Amino acid sequence: MTSTSTIGDRRPFRDPPPRESELRGGGLYRYLVLGLLRNGAARHGYALMKEYRQRSASQIGSGRFYNKLQRLAAEGLVATAANPPGADPRRTPYRITSAGMACFDAWLRDSAASDTRREDDLCARALLLATADPTVVSTTLDRWRSEIWTRGASIEEALARALEARKLSSPSAFDPLPLLLTRRLKHAAADVEFIDEFRRAYERWTRRSADERPSPAAVTRRGRGAPPARA
Repeated sequence: MTSTSTIGDRRPFRDPPPRESELRGGGLYRYLVLGLLRNGAARHGYALMKEYRQRSASQIGSGRFYNKLQRLAAEGLVATAANPPGADPRRTPYRITSAGMACFDAWLRDSAASDTRREDDLCARALLLATADPTVVSTTLDRWRSEIWTRGASIEEALARALEARKLSSPSAFDPLPLLLTRRLKHAAADVEFIDEFRRAYERWTRRSADERPSPAAVTRRGRGAPPARA
């Protein structure tokens, strides 16, 4: 077991897969569909959904693919293709056009690095967490840590399956999934480390604030003022 397979006190961690909303921001979804069609094979929305799940170890609904396929077709980036004999007539396959290939290649070539992405949810919430009541801060940190452990175990299990599948796959096919899952696992480890550091720093701050706060007796003495001078 590598150092990236467990976090902190080395307990297993589990969490749901990435949400669909993570793919839809900033127009990324259109390029995901174009990328899945980039090899030129015609596929319908359900087939694309299955391929994405297999290649990414993430869940996503086929309806999103159908909606995006229709929009891409209206832009001329994909076109409908003939259904093979015996196929479900309710499912229309699509094939990427030359314009779609050029669009995808240009996006991939010019896409920004990941460190230019917008602020993630964890950082945005942590920025304002200390303004809450200390009990809220503590329970929130506990919940965040538990959720990340959960996500990590889900990633860890998917990584084990991906490594096993790679042994059985053709050596001529490049499969980046184990590398992607390893990256996600490292991110989960870094998030847990961040939460633990945040908790330690917050607890030091609250203790220091309590030590600097005057005692009730001192406040009372200051309120009474100096004793009157004797005549």
